[in-house]
Amino acid sequence: MTEVAMQELQSKERPALTGQVENMEQYDTIILGYPNWWGTMPMCVFTFLEAYDLTGKKILPFCTHEGSGLGHSIDDIRKVCPGTEVKDGLAIRGSAAASSDRLIKEWLKQNGM
Repeated sequence: MTEVAMQELQSKERPALTGQVENMEQYDTIILGYPNWWGTMPMCVFTFLEAYDLTGKKILPFCTHEGSGLGHSIDDIRKVCPGTEVKDGLAIRGSAAASSDRLIKEWLKQNGM
């Protein structure tokens, strides 16, 4: 899987998605979760973000990782989604994800959720 992820990143692929969000305009805040692959989001997350006009919305990004934190994914979200408020992200080590409830609740509370 990591080899496929690297190939997609290097070629800047935008894999097709199998579904879409109906009535995206009704949402003010998007909680965006993804694994950190090669320092950023999987390319399918780029596909998702580029499929909608998210101007004026707030994005709360979080990711799982195995040592690289958020990488440059926050900067990438800001580039792909101009006109959005991209909040500080939350990076969760994959091996600690199952026991991160308290951390996630605190992060959501800090962001008005």
